[in-house]
Amino acid sequence: MTTGSRQALCLWLPTFELRLELVRSPELDSTSVALLSPGESTRRTIWQVSERAHEAGVRPGQLVSQAVSLCTSLTLLEPDPAHYDAAVDTMLEALGELTPVLEPAGRGRVFLGMDGLGRLFGSPPQQVDRALRSLFKIFPPPLVAATRAGMAPGKFGAWVAATAARVGEPIIVAEEKLVAFLGHCPVSVLPVDHLVVQRLERLGIQTLGELRGFPEPSLVAQFGKEGRSALAWSLGRRVDPVRPWHRPRPIRASLEFSNPVGLIETLHGALDRLVERALSRPARRGRSVTGVRMGAHLEGGGSWFVETVLREPTSQRERIAAPLRAKMAIAPPPKAVETLLLELTHFGPPDAQTGLFDRKDCSGRAASGRELVQGEIPPSLRDAVKELKLRLGHSPLYRVVEIDPWSRIPERRHALLSFDP
Repeated sequence: MTTGSRQALCLWLPTFELRLELVRSPELDSTSVALLSPGESTRRTIWQVSERAHEAGVRPGQLVSQAVSLCTSLTLLEPDPAHYDAAVDTMLEALGELTPVLEPAGRGRVFLGMDGLGRLFGSPPQQVDRALRSLFKIFPPPLVAATRAGMAPGKFGAWVAATAARVGEPIIVAEEKLVAFLGHCPVSVLPVDHLVVQRLERLGIQTLGELRGFPEPSLVAQFGKEGRSALAWSLGRRVDPVRPWHRPRPIRASLEFSNPVGLIETLHGALDRLVERALSRPARRGRSVTGVRMGAHLEGGGSWFVETVLREPTSQRERIAAPLRAKMAIAPPPKAVETLLLELTHFGPPDAQTGLFDRKDCSGRAASGRELVQGEIPPSLRDAVKELKLRLGHSPLYRVVEIDPWSRIPERRHALLSFDP
């Protein structure tokens, strides 16, 4: 049974989000443009910059005031995450017709498993050309023309090839040439902690070929597991296959306002209603929630999103809504909200086991809601013990009995006895 595709093709479009904005507003293509970082309310910073803005000295991570002082004609754009995510979904659907083995790695970068496609599409250059032609069906030519492509054994080799490729000139690395190709690459391409890369550069190790000259024990002594991994990447020993990606289907709920809403208190009330509506969906029953995302369509266009991972799986409204309110307080919607959206994105097991210790007997609802008397054993638990005894020959359950709760010796306070009702 295969666990993935060894031959990988990486398609990478730098500044994917900014290029989508320029496609939507082509009149800005000849100006200096910068995309603001999402999820910030104060001290806004720059996220992505165009080539003209970069020539003027504007860099990602700069404060808006610094960027504007360097380029007075700079056009600032608010991010639109909903538009970007929709473009990614469309791209994955188009590439899914080429190969079922897809693994996205953030917006604008995706790995394709290419094992066995030679008989269908021909040589590796023809396979890369076929993948790019699939993008021409959904994206404008300028957007596809800026895509860089790299094909090699494993995702790491394909990614390094894509970063080294020029626009319109894919790099294809054969199996027998992978080690030689990696030897000329800088250590900054290693998928290890950036502090390890900084230390390597300070030690004068600039390329993967130079890194190979050091024995593995020395690298492990200096960098631990990261040193062993870095050496394995540089020698081509570690080839990570492209694994099929499964995206869980989220549970969505939305609320459209007759008039745009800007009051946070009103949005909090609407959020509570959306959480209740999403939790009541049949698709959610029997599952707890571990990840949630809230967004909005804004007045005059644009979108806004925040997401969070819950500390514990839950199906309680307040425990889901509270972290979203905290996120909203830190990064509120920049404009009034026309439609509020909620997505339950990740799920876990039920947060409470009610099937075994419920208070309903096997006959139906006769005992529903009845309080159990102290010491009484629920009928469902009796039935479970009987089934275990039939399978194992004995009851594997035990109960804790209080013996001497005031004893200074912990072992004398309670005793463990076999549970066999």
